[in-house]
Amino acid sequence: MEARFKSRLYYKYLLSYVLILSVPLLVIGLFVYNHFLQTLKSEVIDNNLNMLSQVKEIVDVKFNELEKIAYQISRNPELTPYMATRNAVKGMNTIKELRNYTAGNSFAHEIFLHYRKQPYLYSSISTYTASNFIDAIYRYEHWTQEEFERAIDSLNGPALRPAEYVGGSDGERLITYMVPIPLRDEVPYGTVMFMIKESSITNLIRNILRDYGGNTVIFDRSGQQVTYMEGEHGFETGKLVEMIDRTRERGSTTVGIGGNDYFISHIQSSETGWVYVTKVEKSRVMASVARIKLFALAGLAATILFGGLAIFILMHINYKPIRRLKQLTEALTGRKPVGPREDELESIGLAVRQMSENTKELGLEIMKSRPALKQYMLMNLLKGRIRHIEEFNSSGRSCGIGFSGNWFHAAVLLIDPGGAAGPKPVKEAIIASLEAACRASGRIEGYGLDSMDGNRFLFIFGMADPDGTALSQLLRSFRDTAGTEWACPVTIGLGTGYSGIGDIGKSYLEASTAADYRLIKGKDKVIDFREVAQTEHHGYSDKELIELELYLKQGNMDKIKLCLDAVVRKIQHPDTSLFTARSICYDLIHTIIRPVFELNLPAGTDKLPDVWSLLRFETVDELADMVKEASVDICGIIQNNKESRNFALKDQLIAYMERHYADHDFSLQTMAEAFSLSAPYVSRYFKDQAGMTVSQYLNTIRIGAAKNMLENGEDNLSDLIGRIGYVNTSSFIRKFKETEGMTPGEYRRMYCQGQQRDAK
Repeated sequence: MEARFKSRLYYKYLLSYVLILSVPLLVIGLFVYNHFLQTLKSEVIDNNLNMLSQVKEIVDVKFNELEKIAYQISRNPELTPYMATRNAVKGMNTIKELRNYTAGNSFAHEIFLHYRKQPYLYSSISTYTASNFIDAIYRYEHWTQEEFERAIDSLNGPALRPAEYVGGSDGERLITYMVPIPLRDEVPYGTVMFMIKESSITNLIRNILRDYGGNTVIFDRSGQQVTYMEGEHGFETGKLVEMIDRTRERGSTTVGIGGNDYFISHIQSSETGWVYVTKVEKSRVMASVARIKLFALAGLAATILFGGLAIFILMHINYKPIRRLKQLTEALTGRKPVGPREDELESIGLAVRQMSENTKELGLEIMKSRPALKQYMLMNLLKGRIRHIEEFNSSGRSCGIGFSGNWFHAAVLLIDPGGAAGPKPVKEAIIASLEAACRASGRIEGYGLDSMDGNRFLFIFGMADPDGTALSQLLRSFRDTAGTEWACPVTIGLGTGYSGIGDIGKSYLEASTAADYRLIKGKDKVIDFREVAQTEHHGYSDKELIELELYLKQGNMDKIKLCLDAVVRKIQHPDTSLFTARSICYDLIHTIIRPVFELNLPAGTDKLPDVWSLLRFETVDELADMVKEASVDICGIIQNNKESRNFALKDQLIAYMERHYADHDFSLQTMAEAFSLSAPYVSRYFKDQAGMTVSQYLNTIRIGAAKNMLENGEDNLSDLIGRIGYVNTSSFIRKFKETEGMTPGEYRRMYCQGQQRDAK
């Protein structure tokens, strides 16, 4: 513990975490915090303006309804000046009609109708003379009879009197709204006068603003107060109009009144020209903003508190793997710190550098062995010991060889050793040059190997296209280049293309036969086997070979000998050409080899005949004797291992997985190579014997090991997955949950709870 807190790296981490915590907080405090509050303040102000806009719209609608009533009165045939003033009966009918309009509109307290040059006013209740109306019935506080009569007789457009006390109105303030009829006519014949209780408008304002707590006032076009609603702090309207910008339809400003700040908001109606103004104390409107400020500060404080706690925990979590890695590198390399100022990362870096140097040295050794490995891989391919192209590509990747196409040709190159450079340097240069020409073509993959037979070497080509024209053109072009650059003739025999690596040996036989035709065709030529194939009659029945393979798998040696005798007689027939004999021998060899690979028998393939045997044996009898000897061995192995091997191999594979499940580089291919088997066979065999795939069984072992570690107290997930062979945490958690139905953490907690219950 003491050494850890003396570590310079520990304090570097501490400082970095503090900066990670501090920088976001400063950004929030200096920018985001203020920006958020300004935005919230704007939202509050806009909300207040929107409520004021609702008041304006509703009042506009109400007054528009009054104008519609005036229009309907002007269009009512029963209320024309002639009909209304014709006689007393018609006058009573006028009162009745006005009563209908009054009953249909709750906003207007009373409706009056006056015809110009007539002495009467009609209402929904009675008929009044102008003098009696203004002096006895409705006694306006600031409206004389003369002004009243002039207004109702000469009005050309809608006019409004602000709210005022009127005698006979039960002590309520009334707003008087007058509309000439017909409205917007050059010569109106009458006036409709509406009396509106001030409370009708203030109640609308109160229903919308509710607990707004401010003062609201309405001004007409000339700035004269129409009505107002007093708030919590009294109401002063004297200078209120001067505080707003009348040039703007809506807006809000802050003013100081009596030592307090107030929001003054206004909105102007485009319909009536009225201005609606509210005054409310700023502290009341911003109360919600103040609460959010408090919550934000509390949140920042909580972030600092929990951030500090997180720093403390993360310091211990993050430093522990670094310390373990340092200890591991010191244990692996045997290196110790050279001084007290060397921190963990420097120590690990020096150890990694040392391991890197060792890896480079190992890489140089591998590079030196690449030609030999390449020669070995290509030789096995020609001998038919590799059954799948994927197996070849996987093994050949380390030496830079592999095929992506599925059509293969073999070629035999013969050079004249008389060149000045000598045979070996010329052969190496020719192989490298032809491989480079294949890569440059972009369509052909080709790799060469030395046959160790004087001036003869071999090439294997792979293509995606079955047409061999491009390959023939490439070889002819290369032949010309070789003659010019190395001054030695090159004769090339090219075999037929086959769509599988199992027939590469046959293509090699054809290439060898084509090369032998240089005696007839001449040197320094590309001889395609297809050009000389008409001289070779190699058609034959493969019935005996099919029966031979069947008897081999059955282990029936008597039948095998009969089949071999029939094949030898066919080869020794006088009409059989040399190439036909070679082809039959090639198919015979592959018939013997195929069961060895398919049944994965433990016989040594080095003892079996291959395509090279055709060049070593002098007579067919020698080859037949070897095939008979190999057949006896294969039959014995089949009979001895047919029952026991399945169970033994299964147990060996399981034991291998239990030993190596924690290796990060474990794969089906590496396990198959450990048992000298092919990966496809191991996969198929294990699933048949165990009832599950190799990856499924491996996952079962790893999950079981993880459960044991969790039950024994291991709670560091990164350490745990490294010890069971996983490299990705999310992949392990997903696999664990698929298998156990819960995450590793949930499993750990469930197990601990079970232990506690058992203890109780």
